[in-house]
Amino acid sequence: MDVSRAPHYLLVDDHSLIREGMMQAIRSLDPAARFSHANTLQGALSKLVDAGIDDPIDVVLLDLGLPDSRGMATLQSVRAAAPTQRIGIITGQSDVQIALECIHHGASCFIPKLAEIDGFMNALRALVEGRLHFPSELLSPSEVDWPTPEEESPPRVIRLTPRQKDVLQWILKGCTNHAIATALGISAETVKLHVSAIFRAYGVHSRTQLVLLCSRSPAAISAGDDDELQHTSAMSEAVRESAA
Repeated sequence: MDVSRAPHYLLVDDHSLIREGMMQAIRSLDPAARFSHANTLQGALSKLVDAGIDDPIDVVLLDLGLPDSRGMATLQSVRAAAPTQRIGIITGQSDVQIALECIHHGASCFIPKLAEIDGFMNALRALVEGRLHFPSELLSPSEVDWPTPEEESPPRVIRLTPRQKDVLQWILKGCTNHAIATALGISAETVKLHVSAIFRAYGVHSRTQLVLLCSRSPAAISAGDDDELQHTSAMSEAVRESAA
């Protein structure tokens, strides 16, 4: 996102009242925010094309139940048309498997419409601030006990190169290897090598597990003074179990 201009949001929902509510809520967090609206998948795709390079969309807030497309097909189509934009999902469904699928297909925020107002605003705040957000009650199945801070083992230092850090940030936006390669001006094969190294460093086996870990433990993506990252091995193990 170009920090020199106000962020441009595309709100995609077939209910005008929900779009209006989202707009007012986001504007309360970021008064400078600008908005485009669509009530169908085709309308959203047209808005993304029309915005072009002069006034590109920065963030898409997307309903999965649009009249002309439903479920993951909606997200897949928007991700293909918006390869480097952040995408937040707003949905009437509160299901852990749907949330995990959304991570897999490139979403960085998952926001149930029926969430309590505090939870809803926290999710929108994360979207506005460029952070990951997935409701803990969805991403913590009852059979998985997330460790408390007292139970967690001491932070394990993770060392990433500056380029790997760049790749990590694009992964956490939900971008594909091809989109990352284009954004960074490197080959897709080089991106693939960096992604594998990042997985090894974090002790995960997939993008979904990596995003889960970083959404549960923001310190996992905070750089230290000596270019090191930290996360807890106990949290990583819980993430692997929940995403299995």
